[in-house]
Amino acid sequence: MRISSERKRVNHRRGRRLGAVILILAAVAAGCGAVLHHQQVTEQRKAEAAARKAALQKEMITEIQQMPSSYKSSADRRGTLTTIDYDTRLIDGSGRTVRKEATVYLPYHYDSSKKYNVLYLCHGYGGSETTWLGTKLLPHTFKNVLDNMIGNGKIAPLIVVTPTYTKEYTDYYTELNGMVDEIADYLMPAVEKKYSTYAADTTPKGFRASRGHRAIGGFSMGGCTTWRAFRDRISYFKYYLPISMPLYYDEAGYNESENAATSPALAESARKSGYGKDGYYIFAASGSDDFMCAATKGVVDTLKGYPDVFTYTDTGFYDGNLSFTEFAGRSHHYYYTYPYLYNGLMRFFRDYK
Repeated sequence: MRISSERKRVNHRRGRRLGAVILILAAVAAGCGAVLHHQQVTEQRKAEAAARKAALQKEMITEIQQMPSSYKSSADRRGTLTTIDYDTRLIDGSGRTVRKEATVYLPYHYDSSKKYNVLYLCHGYGGSETTWLGTKLLPHTFKNVLDNMIGNGKIAPLIVVTPTYTKEYTDYYTELNGMVDEIADYLMPAVEKKYSTYAADTTPKGFRASRGHRAIGGFSMGGCTTWRAFRDRISYFKYYLPISMPLYYDEAGYNESENAATSPALAESARKSGYGKDGYYIFAASGSDDFMCAATKGVVDTLKGYPDVFTYTDTGFYDGNLSFTEFAGRSHHYYYTYPYLYNGLMRFFRDYK
């Protein structure tokens, strides 16, 4: 009886140990399965991203497309909004440094191990760094447009940065030129050091080498800044989206003769850059009811007179590097600019060679 009881106890202990081993092996198997599943999902996502990128490069954008009205609504896959602080030195001779803040849009599933194109987008007079995108708690319509464009494969995921002008300046053109220098010398180093772009480093050399993955645009006052970025910092940006504003705008109103006189500086910048016609692309736009439409078109008409550096196109950048689109029935307001940005961004960051 004792032997039998002892054997029962031994067998019971062995059974418990065997059960524990089975549980451990099952857990290990489940863990390996989870890791394998994660790897498979990761590889699938990479393959899908590569396929989307290849499709973007193959798709010929030759006509102005109508933006779906649904793009103004919240998307299923949403990017995030955050802010970045940085210091900028004023260009008014005072030597003062001002602490600033910009809004940053990061695409859905932003991954710091990947590289992203980046758009610096400037607001118009009276706006702020939240005008285009809104805030994390209260996003604006253009944030939805970006989410939907990326989610539907219209553009590759990108980073968008929206700064605001320095109120310390009292002169309009000092504000404009100050913003160009601020973006290039202070905001870009802060943004592209923190987030993953194509810049190998945040030196001028690093920014020049990665300019093919960088765009600048803006509406009204921001459009004027965009033209000035082409004139003064063409080595940092390859793509330009000036909306409803010429290069020159007198505080008393639009001055056509001054605009015509200053616009050739843009051609001179292109000529001196040495990039060639495939080294920069301008998608200018405005609305037919916008009081700055004729002025914006006037810059483009002037640049048409320099065929050594510009080739005008109304069918897409496959056969030119300069375009202007007049959208019917649109006045001078942010709400009307979304189709301009929609069409412009679809043409950016492509290989046109």
